[in-house]
Amino acid sequence: MAEKILRVLVTDDIASNRTIVGAFLAHLDCVPLFASDGIEAVDIFRREFPDVVLMDLMMPRMDGFEAIRQIRAVAGDHWVPIIILSALSGEGDIVHGLDIGADDYLAKPLSFPVFSARFKALRRLLDMQRRLSSSLEQVRAVANGVIDGIISADVEGNILSVNRAASQIFGYTASEMVGQNLRVLMPSPDRDAHDGYMRRYIETGQKRIIGQIREMEAVRKDGSVFPIELGVSDLQLPNRRMFIGVIRDVSETRRIQRQLADDAARLQRYHDESEREQELAMNIMERQIRSDWLHDKAVQYAVMPARNFSGDVVAVARAPDGALYAMLADATGHGLAAAVSVLPALGAFYRGAARNVSLEVLVTDLNDMLCGLLPPGHFVASALVRLDAGKPSGRLWVGGVPDILFVDDAGQIVQSFTSRQLPLGILPSAEAGVYCEDFQWSGAGQLVLCSDGLTEAENGARVPFGRVGLAKVLAASPRAERLRNLRQALTRHLAGQPATDDVSVLILDCELTSSGQT
Repeated sequence: MAEKILRVLVTDDIASNRTIVGAFLAHLDCVPLFASDGIEAVDIFRREFPDVVLMDLMMPRMDGFEAIRQIRAVAGDHWVPIIILSALSGEGDIVHGLDIGADDYLAKPLSFPVFSARFKALRRLLDMQRRLSSSLEQVRAVANGVIDGIISADVEGNILSVNRAASQIFGYTASEMVGQNLRVLMPSPDRDAHDGYMRRYIETGQKRIIGQIREMEAVRKDGSVFPIELGVSDLQLPNRRMFIGVIRDVSETRRIQRQLADDAARLQRYHDESEREQELAMNIMERQIRSDWLHDKAVQYAVMPARNFSGDVVAVARAPDGALYAMLADATGHGLAAAVSVLPALGAFYRGAARNVSLEVLVTDLNDMLCGLLPPGHFVASALVRLDAGKPSGRLWVGGVPDILFVDDAGQIVQSFTSRQLPLGILPSAEAGVYCEDFQWSGAGQLVLCSDGLTEAENGARVPFGRVGLAKVLAASPRAERLRNLRQALTRHLAGQPATDDVSVLILDCELTSSGQT
């Protein structure tokens, strides 16, 4: 690294002396600044702040002794070398000059080799000072850049230094804090016990705070008490002992914690209230569904909610003549809101079955009622079936759910009935039309209805269960075990992944019989 060019203030009332010293400095790659007396020297020092001062002692207006005193006062904590150049050789003059602030002495007439050697040594000292100052500035910049407060104190508890964050935390300026005892930052009773604690630790080594982080209270300049986290280190230096405290104001953290605790309590109350409301809604829903008909020997069903409450509904009813009515409904979304959407359809479904209406009339009534009740964007995908009493025939309607499948006793898919209608609740029946399909069978089998929550259920690899998975389970299961095996297969497919939609399955037996029931 290239040497710094030194600016040197040369003060001498004799012009020839200034010229000689200036020539010496030019050979040493220094820039001279000239003053003819002490007053001029102090003025130039204030303006230029040179790196080195060469000072004659005997001068008019202001002698070198007074000039040295004033220059030292101007320089303050910053060290600027001052070298006396004088023909005075008495010990008293030399000692007096060094006592008031000079750093070295060179006798006139000057010897260039001695002058050069002294300047080379001086340059090394200045380089060391510059590196030390740079290091200290870096340390100070780092300390001031830290968001936590840093305070150093001596063994008496007197504050030696503070960083910017500590000043901001406590509301003091740095100058107000330095020199004060740490007690001023503590509320009672810690303030009263602090000196005893410090003395006990120094004498016995017994720790309360040293070497650990503790939460305690502190006091600001305005008298307000606030919580802090404090960590204290005992620093043993070659010539002194210091304590370094790292302080973090945790007022905001504690406020947030209290707020979070209050929010958590409110959420818990809301959750508990929501649970009670859902339990009541589920009870009402269950009362609307005729569970006795769901236990019909010709019926197997499963409803698996994605949340606590399913938006899928299955319902079965017998007409007075024994005809079997069945409905699988999947409302928009899932949970309580979806269940509420489909709830009004249950009453209409049971009333239609009691009147033994045709499937077209039942679908028309359900659709027109939901069109009048549901808000825009909400609908109910459904599949409805009516199986005739004592005959291998019936009718089906499919609107927005996966295909209804008819499987034989071996579980093979014999026939599929695809959705050809809009879901219920989108358009009035007069606009949408109602199309039902006839269904007949010549051998015993089962009708399988399901919601898209089954076929679209994805595992961790985003692979859906699909119709292929459904067909595989049906073909591999005896008719009495198909529903149970289907639930197990879905659980294995999800492999711990939560279902994203409600799942419902309804299986209806189709027998060949001459009795009044299928």
